[in-house]
Amino acid sequence: MNQFSKKISIGKTSRLFQFTRMVNTNGIKFFITSFDMNEKAFSCSMRQKEYGSEWKLIPGSQRWLYEIEEVLSDAIIETSLN
Repeated sequence: MNQFSKKISIGKTSRLFQFTRMVNTNGIKFFITSFDMNEKAFSCSMRQKEYGSEWKLIPGSQRWLYEIEEVLSDAIIETSLN
């Protein structure tokens, strides 16, 4: 699937994240967009770990995203399996 959305809980709230699969010379990555608690748009990208099926945030992502990195990775894995 090239695009999908997933509602993810963050603390006491949840946000809708949009995932877009992209292929470039460096391989496959997912570009992820959403809105923060102040309704400001933000984005980040994830790349598949060299060994295994986990996805990792590309350095430079906002710090709080690392707290939900595993949840974002699981969303990609679950959707890829369907």
